[in-house]
Amino acid sequence: MEIRFWGTRGSIPSPGPQTLHFGGNTTCVEILLDSGRRIIIDAGTGIRVLGEHLKTSTATVRMHLLLTHNHWDHLLGLPFFDPIYREDTEILIDGWPLAFQALTRVFDDHMGDGFFPVAFDQLKARISFINRLARGPLVLDDVLIEAMPVNHPQGCLGFRLREGNHTLVFITDNELGHDEGRRFRDFVRFAQDCHLLIHDAQYLPEEMPEHRGWGHSTYEEAVRLAVEAKAKRLVLTHHDPGRSDAEVKLILQAARKLVSGKRGSPKIDAAREGASYRLPEVHPEARRQAASP
Repeated sequence: MEIRFWGTRGSIPSPGPQTLHFGGNTTCVEILLDSGRRIIIDAGTGIRVLGEHLKTSTATVRMHLLLTHNHWDHLLGLPFFDPIYREDTEILIDGWPLAFQALTRVFDDHMGDGFFPVAFDQLKARISFINRLARGPLVLDDVLIEAMPVNHPQGCLGFRLREGNHTLVFITDNELGHDEGRRFRDFVRFAQDCHLLIHDAQYLPEEMPEHRGWGHSTYEEAVRLAVEAKAKRLVLTHHDPGRSDAEVKLILQAARKLVSGKRGSPKIDAAREGASYRLPEVHPEARRQAASP
């Protein structure tokens, strides 16, 4: 399983000289299974860049698009995803049911209240909503995909993907310290022993009093989840749009300091556009040997 980030920002795109390192596009993550099947999580503005990549690297696009929820920063990239204008593209959509309805409303609906000049039913690609994950697990090529409702206004889903003995857990737009809804222990169970945990860390601890109930977590809460779930690696994502690269680096340093010197603690990174992870991880020395003639 290979995981690549195409969008790492939260709430609204934030392009500019201060966001070049970690990226300014909103959430989009590509997962390539060992079978070759492609799964995309969310259609934030990062999916436009993914579409450009697929035009030059893939003859025919077949993919599953998993939508975490229906907030616009996770949907607004799809009209600019080139493969939807090709007849040989097939997209199966799953995840939060209301997200698909919201996605279609991004386009013109022939009633004058759409947000794009092309109507959804005029797209050339074959796009279907299969609505499996809201009702139970989904199996794709021996990969088990499970969903869990998380703490976010109007609802949201987190995903757990298990391929062989390796597990990815993706949870964005989730308030770990929320007093109602899912409890912290629920998330520990969902992420237990995962090899890669990708979790929302939009706010600093001192920012939470102003944003309580907004459906996001701090880096401290995400680190605590990774530690208690015994995750092997944690990647902090959904960076605040007002956060510069330098500020995200400070958050990463603070997060790493929390586990510094502690045995068995997770490796910690901040999500960066273009960064990729492989499960199982290949040790750098083994990677160099494999590349040697």
